[in-house]
Amino acid sequence: MSFTTFVYIVVMGSVAFLCYYALLWLPGQIRRDYRQGLQALARAVEIREHGTTGSARLRAYYATQIAGRLGLPVQMIRDIEFAALLQEIGKVSIPYRILNKEEPLTDDEEEVLKLHSVLSQRMVEQVPSLARLATFIRHHHENWDGSGYPDGLWGEEIPLASRILHVVGDYADALRGKDLDNPSLRLQAVEQIAAGKGTRYDPRVWEVFQAIVRAETSRQASLSTHERYA
Repeated sequence: MSFTTFVYIVVMGSVAFLCYYALLWLPGQIRRDYRQGLQALARAVEIREHGTTGSARLRAYYATQIAGRLGLPVQMIRDIEFAALLQEIGKVSIPYRILNKEEPLTDDEEEVLKLHSVLSQRMVEQVPSLARLATFIRHHHENWDGSGYPDGLWGEEIPLASRILHVVGDYADALRGKDLDNPSLRLQAVEQIAAGKGTRYDPRVWEVFQAIVRAETSRQASLSTHERYA
């Protein structure tokens, strides 16, 4: 083999490797960095709101699980994941005393807290690469029966992504201040919000969600029992 041929092979091999890196590995790395950046933004809210550490990642995990079970396209699943991380970002503008008040909120305080979905929408709209998530985030407190906010949408008027975000958001709220990895507490949280099926939540989305949680907690409990008696 001549030196020229050897150099040609090395150069072409390097080009092929760089193309592979750019087309396959780099986009994946960018997505991971992007996700970590959104998680950092979500933690800014969790720092201000007591007992919510880990809530954003919990929402994102279950939102993607539900979306996957419903057969949604990969890009939509990714958008729902990112929306779940950011759906509470507007709470950075809500007064600390309201976010962390232990007594029941007054009617006026409730109205202030409700602003967070619109504030989240407006914040996300300012970022071109995230703007497509704004509608999902705006409507994540709309109820299936039309009694939610901010626009009183009902049934399938509500974007499917928002219906998913609503369930996982309430689930995360039910686990506020609790051990997110405790199977018993996670099942209790499911039972706590179960009355919302058909009123707050899309019945189909609810059934998929609760089936996922019950299957996971059952597997965890089985593993724990095996470990105890192994």
